[in-house]
Amino acid sequence: MSKMFNRIISLITAFFMSFVCFSVFPARNTANSVGGAEMDTLTAAETMAARFNEEREKCGYQPLKIVPYLSVLSEIRANEITELYDHIRYDGTEVNALIDTNIVNYSWCGEVLGRGTYNIESMLNAWRNSPQNHWDYIMHEKATHVGVSVVYDPETERKWHWAAIIVEMPEGQTLPDQKWPLEDAVVPKYCGDVNGDGQIDSFDLVLLNKYINDDVFFNTAQQEAADVLDDDVITTADAAALRKYILGEYHKLPVTIDMLLK
Repeated sequence: MSKMFNRIISLITAFFMSFVCFSVFPARNTANSVGGAEMDTLTAAETMAARFNEEREKCGYQPLKIVPYLSVLSEIRANEITELYDHIRYDGTEVNALIDTNIVNYSWCGEVLGRGTYNIESMLNAWRNSPQNHWDYIMHEKATHVGVSVVYDPETERKWHWAAIIVEMPEGQTLPDQKWPLEDAVVPKYCGDVNGDGQIDSFDLVLLNKYINDDVFFNTAQQEAADVLDDDVITTADAAALRKYILGEYHKLPVTIDMLLK
């Protein structure tokens, strides 16, 4: 009984702290430290939402907007599934019991859960091939808004835990602070300018190496800027070429085959 009580208190505390953080620091990224590397979980979550929209666009469905309130709730669920991986929560309720209809007066809601990888495409493919309704929820034709979270727990077998809460709002209704996924994303100005500060320097090289090591996520524009060999893949060869550019061995980007053969 005390264990259940402690869980309930922990969830209430997690919700309260998440609410405070979103209220006071709305633009602050959450991150997990893994092996000394900062894993930008907020960017990862927004990247996943952006991938939802890319897949929905293929079917002619409207894109989803991210809502901070739903992201807070999805983080609660991502933390919960580190202990109980199920759509039924400890108290016997489902995700709809978390949603305050005074804030989100939805007409439909669905929950997507996953675990075991930090890789966007791997997780997306797992949902696509899931025997459950995960992909159907992601592709719900009339869905309008989403909250996505990923939580790292090194004490669990699967380590990474994902949760997405997707809702359909009545036509014309908006939600507080809604925005497009990655709306505030970095926009590189040139090839090699992966951090978007308008310069190509060692800071870009450090960030590129972090991306290659799966320590950070790049949006589509950053991926294009990071492909300094212009071969549609991003590897240590791109990092080596960027380093040579910074040292003055190359004088333009992207690097061409003629430049490599010299």
